[in-house]
Amino acid sequence: MNGQRNLAEWDAEIEAEFQHTVAANKAAGQRKRGRQHVGFPWAFLVDVCRLTEGRVVLVLAICIYRRTHVCRSSTVTLPLEELEELGVSRRRKNEALAKLQAAGLIQIESAGAGRSARVTLLWQPS
Repeated sequence: MNGQRNLAEWDAEIEAEFQHTVAANKAAGQRKRGRQHVGFPWAFLVDVCRLTEGRVVLVLAICIYRRTHVCRSSTVTLPLEELEELGVSRRRKNEALAKLQAAGLIQIESAGAGRSARVTLLWQPS
């Protein structure tokens, strides 16, 4: 009977530890939910910094790179809400897009009035 009790206690300890681990992992996942990870190759950052100047241009380049991966397409539109969250106005966005196009990193396909321009990422890792 003593062996049974020890086995039951041991089983309960294992179950409690398992439940604690599951709860901790679940809590960690919930803390991360809602955050956005922005990842891009170091070579991309180096090329953008080497070929252009300015914070807005860099921020826009990173947004374009991120959108191409999120949308799984080399041609994307840029949501104005995301840019406004970063403090980028429509005018500054257009100026930055022109600089990125002049540097050969993107191509802009103009859209009709009131529509977002489509941007194609031309950068390729070397």
